Amino acid sequence: MNIRCSIFLFLIVFASYQGQAQETLSLSKAIETAIQQNFYIKTVRNNKSIAENNNTIGNAGWLPSVDIGASVNTSSANTEQEYADGRKVNSDNAGSDNLQAGAALTWTLFDGLQMFATKSRLNSESILADVDLKIQIENLAATVIENYFNIVRLNQQIKVTAESISIYEDRLKIAEAKFKIGSASKLEALQTKVDLNAAKSRLMLLEIEKDKAITALFYQMGIKNNPQISLSDTVKIDYQPQYAELLKSIPQTNKEIKIQELKYAISNDVIREVKALQLPVLNLNVNYNLTRTENEVGFLLLNQNQGYNAGLTLSWNLFNGMNTRRQINNAKLFASSENATLEAVKLRIENDLWLAFRNFETEKELLQMEISNTEVVRENVTVALEAYRLGTISGLQLKDAQNAFEEAMSRVADAHYRTKLAETELMKLNGDLVK
Repeated sequence: MNIRCSIFLFLIVFASYQGQAQETLSLSKAIETAIQQNFYIKTVRNNKSIAENNNTIGNAGWLPSVDIGASVNTSSANTEQEYADGRKVNSDNAGSDNLQAGAALTWTLFDGLQMFATKSRLNSESILADVDLKIQIENLAATVIENYFNIVRLNQQIKVTAESISIYEDRLKIAEAKFKIGSASKLEALQTKVDLNAAKSRLMLLEIEKDKAITALFYQMGIKNNPQISLSDTVKIDYQPQYAELLKSIPQTNKEIKIQELKYAISNDVIREVKALQLPVLNLNVNYNLTRTENEVGFLLLNQNQGYNAGLTLSWNLFNGMNTRRQINNAKLFASSENATLEAVKLRIENDLWLAFRNFETEKELLQMEISNTEVVRENVTVALEAYRLGTISGLQLKDAQNAFEEAMSRVADAHYRTKLAETELMKLNGDLVK
């Protein structure tokens, strides 16, 4: 199955991890592996194969059934016979052998067109299983994307925290130097150490959270965890849909709508199947039989018959307590419910599309806003650190600038993550996530 990866292209980078080369994992490779290895997808794929196996003309009742059978019986008995002409027959352990064999063919020639309705239902069920597999693959792909970019987000936050730790270390050196020459109190150096340790603690927590995210990703991929993994920090947002075009295409491309349309079609096939019970059934019957009996005593020592017979059987149920009518009414009510559900799904998907599109557009705007702010806060913290070195600002003022830097960079990482999720949801609604 081809994965549309045009929006997920990454620059693959290689780095070292504890002296060893890390493996690289692109998003497209993660999705492809998950589709092949995920245990739940394997189960759904088996369900699809079962539906395909059931979709045969034989299962629909179009083909005849042929049965063969045979039996052999032998018996032994003490026989004493007296005939009218005075003859007497006495035989101990007189044997008798009986052989019966036959073949029977039964072929339904007409069943009220039920077989055609059944075949139509089996076709729809086979397609339904295929669409359900695609939906589950879409859901899996969306989960993989979420986990993948959660790791990217955490990587970005780890880098920001590491950069902040570097600033704290520079600040601590300056504070200690000032204390030695008597231009600042020891309290400022101690406070800087507290802030530095707090930043190191945040870094450790982020590393743990990243390990959890990597474990979740590999579980979705259906393979063992591998901590030596490298992901690109680049998050590209390339999906540029137009709402009018999405609104026009979604009735044909959305898989939830397709599934409900198939369920409604199946319910109509069931009505046709039940209605067929009101019509007669015509069967062709062909039989071939062989019977052979051998007796050691008696009037007939050998009796053998063989041959075939053929005929037509017509049956027509005229009254069964109005159960057929009840089944038809129930089938019609069920079909009506499926149609109502179809209309509800269409309305929900249309509303979801509008919300998803608005959310995607808003997240893109917020992302650009946060990105434009990063240059300002980065320059601000650089200037503040130099001003602190020169003694023109206090440690508290530097800390405020540093906090603003950390928060702004974290917001950028979160904005990238939210925008990617919004893009994924929109692509999923329009059936563009997996082809």
